[in-house]
Amino acid sequence: MQPQLYMWEGARRIFLEQHRFYVEQVKTRLLSQFDDLEGQADRFAEETFERFGSAPGHGDVDMADLADAAYEEAASHYLALVELRKQVLLSGLAGMYHQWDKQLREFIERELHHYVDAEWTDKNVWKPSGDKVLDILEAFGWPVKSLPIYALLDALQLVVNVYKHGKGRSLNDLDRKYSHYVVDPVKAAGYGAWRTTLDHEWLTVTDEQFDEFANAVSQFWSQMPERLYYEVPK
Repeated sequence: MQPQLYMWEGARRIFLEQHRFYVEQVKTRLLSQFDDLEGQADRFAEETFERFGSAPGHGDVDMADLADAAYEEAASHYLALVELRKQVLLSGLAGMYHQWDKQLREFIERELHHYVDAEWTDKNVWKPSGDKVLDILEAFGWPVKSLPIYALLDALQLVVNVYKHGKGRSLNDLDRKYSHYVVDPVKAAGYGAWRTTLDHEWLTVTDEQFDEFANAVSQFWSQMPERLYYEVPK
C-alpha cells in the first residue's frame, strides 16, 4: 500500500475557518482596544490634570506645573500602551503559529497512523522543531519550501521563537534572513546605530505584517494538494 496524505475538503474548510476566526477575534477583541492610543493618552492627561488640581493644597501649586506633570504622566502612559499593544500583537501571532503548527502535525499523524506506529510518529512528527515537519510534506511530493509562502512561514516561526525566548539562534537567523522584523529604534529614528549586538527588544511586527503572516497560513491550507503520495524507493 502506497502511503498517502489525504486532505479531505471538509477538513480543509475547518482549518481555514478556525484560522479565520482566530485572526478575526484577535483583531476585534484584542487589538481594537488600542485603536486610538493618542486619544486615550489625551484623556488620561485630562483626568490626571483634574486629579492633581483637586488634590489638597493644589492652590499653592502653579497650574502650569500641574499641566506639565500631567503631560509627563500621559506620555509615560502612552508609551506603556504602545508596548502593551506590541505584546498583545506578538502574543496573538504566537497563538496563530502554534494553532497552525499543531493542526499540521495532528493532520500528518492522523493520516500516517495506517502506515506507521506511534513511536515513529512521536519521533518524526512531534519531536522535530521548527519547520522540519515540512520535510515530511516534501517527502510526499509537495515542495512547500519552494513556494512563495514559505519565506513568511519561516519568518513567522523565527518571530515567535524570538518573542518567546529572546536572544539566541532564532534572533540571529531572523536578522540575517528577514531583517525587516528586527528594527533598532534608535537607528530607525535617524540617530545611527548605538549598540554593537542584536537586542530581542528590536523585534517589530506591524499590523500589515501580521496580515501577511495570517494570509500565508490561509494560503498554506488552501494550496495543500488533496492527495500526496510517498514514493517508496524500489
